[in-house]
Amino acid sequence: MRIAFDARPLIGPRTGVGVWLEGVLRGLAAGTDWHFVLCLPRRVVELGVGDLGGRVSVLAPPAPLPGTLWLHTLAGPALAGRADVFVGSLGVRPRRLPIPDVLMVHDVTPRTRPQAHTFANRLCFNAYLEESLASAGTVVCLSEATRAAVARIQPGAARRAHVIGAGVDPFFSPAAEGEDGAEARLRFAGGRPYLVQLGTLEPRKGIATLLAAHALVLARDPDAPDLVLAGGRGWGGRWLASALARHPAPGRVHCPGYVSRDDARALLRHAELVVLVSEEEGFGLPLAEALACGAACVASDAPALVEVSAGAARHVARGDAAVLAVALAAALEPEAQRSLRASARRRGAEMGWAGPLAAWRALLEDAARGQSAAAQLRMPGDAPDRH
Repeated sequence: MRIAFDARPLIGPRTGVGVWLEGVLRGLAAGTDWHFVLCLPRRVVELGVGDLGGRVSVLAPPAPLPGTLWLHTLAGPALAGRADVFVGSLGVRPRRLPIPDVLMVHDVTPRTRPQAHTFANRLCFNAYLEESLASAGTVVCLSEATRAAVARIQPGAARRAHVIGAGVDPFFSPAAEGEDGAEARLRFAGGRPYLVQLGTLEPRKGIATLLAAHALVLARDPDAPDLVLAGGRGWGGRWLASALARHPAPGRVHCPGYVSRDDARALLRHAELVVLVSEEEGFGLPLAEALACGAACVASDAPALVEVSAGAARHVARGDAAVLAVALAAALEPEAQRSLRASARRRGAEMGWAGPLAAWRALLEDAARGQSAAAQLRMPGDAPDRH
């Protein structure tokens, strides 16, 4: 079988959707003999999956095109005869598509929180969301929280949607016995204990609230841990500069930028707390990875984060720095940290790729069988129905 993916999330440094897509791609490649077509609006030298060799081909136009223009003009028709199923990895699908498709909806935050996205992102997603939900052969949501958000936009699509979460790569695991984290503390926090937020630094991640809460924690206890904000700079950098300028101890806040997988794992393993206080998420992969590393976690009460943690993290109301500061101080108590880390290990052990990949394999096989059944109903030589 040949599965095509909108592979734009594989371009550039891996963030949430790219990590998800690579996990699905590698898992299906390991468990099947399928071939994969990566659909791109331009040729890209390195996508990070070159080791899959002949199992992967790239379909791109001869000249680069803007992503939305490419998707709705060339991408769909070019798949005729090249793939059996198309996966719309970014929640939108080509208007002209001659094969069955699966629409993957990670979140709908460009619609629900437009102020937290660029104009281009809002335009390219929102203009085609309802149309894509209505016309997709199969809809998949990354979480029940995402399905609930879809239900507020198009109830019919939500009723027929499947929910398949993301798995966590086994690379993210608790630290080995005797690994004390001194190197991570030295590299990222000047040798001090630290709290860490991992993910792209953009408005909807609640980072301004986290900075304000960290300032309150330090005011009450000057020996409290530093704060590490690990992630690439998202759009709208002025809000971050303003939030950092308001912090009374800027030397206690560290912004190393986008970090490698090795560094991300080290940061998660050795943080006093991992903090994720987003206003809204479709899943919250950094929280899942932190739990898999056995980290003590504090997260907002965004529904997807509550869903992912399944009781293994402490949750606080979104947008309230004072409440967050109290929760951070309480979670830093030794007994609370021990309890949270034990809960994280239990929850993290449940978050592998086996279940999601089995669901994806069955769903894609069903989609392809639907196409085969339709083809059998149109046997060669059959006269078209003219009535």
